[in-house]
Amino acid sequence: MTLKALKKKYVGNRAFYRMVLAVAVPIMIQNGITNFVSLLDNIMVGQTGTEPMSGVSIVNQLLFVYNLCIFGGLSGAGIFTAQYFGQGDEGGVRDTFRYKLWLAVIVTAGAIGLFLWKGEALIQLYLQGDAGEGDLALTLSSGLSYLRVMLLGLPAFMLAQTYTSTLRESAETLVPMRAGLAAVATNLVFNWLLIFGHLGFPRMGVTGA
Repeated sequence: MTLKALKKKYVGNRAFYRMVLAVAVPIMIQNGITNFVSLLDNIMVGQTGTEPMSGVSIVNQLLFVYNLCIFGGLSGAGIFTAQYFGQGDEGGVRDTFRYKLWLAVIVTAGAIGLFLWKGEALIQLYLQGDAGEGDLALTLSSGLSYLRVMLLGLPAFMLAQTYTSTLRESAETLVPMRAGLAAVATNLVFNWLLIFGHLGFPRMGVTGA
């Protein structure tokens, strides 16, 4: 077997790799942007002290479970979205999108209800150790404040993930990437203003201006 035949059998042609990279690279960029936004948030919270940072870290672990539920539910339905899109079945794509939207709404409503009902108890599960009572109280207070703010953003997060997953499965990856770039730019500007106090907001867990 010639080298050209071996290359064709085991490597494939350039057109296939160009098509794959056209889909994969924007997704990788968007994921990198998402992690960068989290980094900016951590830097901003870190300016307020150790206890607020600990409270935010605890809440993020709780929200990570919610994120996994959303990701798993949307990814499962997304397999069918990609198949329907490949077949040119627009009705099937709409059906899977409708399913993903309802699933995301149910999961989000359940998460918001749980966090409002048992949010303090869930955070307190992490507050065990030899730290002083004052430190634990400040960590709990900061975590609850952060949780309330994050709950306001869950419906928007749910919608964004639903539309983003459907666009990716329909071979449209540039729109989510552009949205991610706009998000990181907005986040960077407001974090910068908050860190340097240009908006006059009180720091989390700190009394006074």
